[in-house]
Amino acid sequence: MKNYSRATTGIDLNLIPVFIEIVRCGSMAKASVRLEMSRPAVSLALKRFNLLFDEPLFFRKGLYLEPTEKALALTRSLEILMGDIHENIAAVNSAKNKTPAQNVPGLGNIMQRSESSL
Repeated sequence: MKNYSRATTGIDLNLIPVFIEIVRCGSMAKASVRLEMSRPAVSLALKRFNLLFDEPLFFRKGLYLEPTEKALALTRSLEILMGDIHENIAAVNSAKNKTPAQNVPGLGNIMQRSESSL
């Protein structure tokens, strides 16, 4: 299994929801309210996220931030990935009264192996 930790990749996955919300809102101030974070925290998160890329993800237009085409494409991909993560967590949580094989791909095989090894 590959190690995707921040120490290994240099990528803080906690920055992704902040980036997505800024794109949705067009403003760090509005994003900070929706995320229940301080404005300086949102600003710092965006600055750290921008360091991962060779070109800017936003253009300033007065008080608003306009995402570049690259930022919009990245947002679409990240929203799909975040949705998949939430769906997988929900599937695991809904498996409380069912066997794991019914809800989580691959987990049933693990359980069968561990039971057969007993």
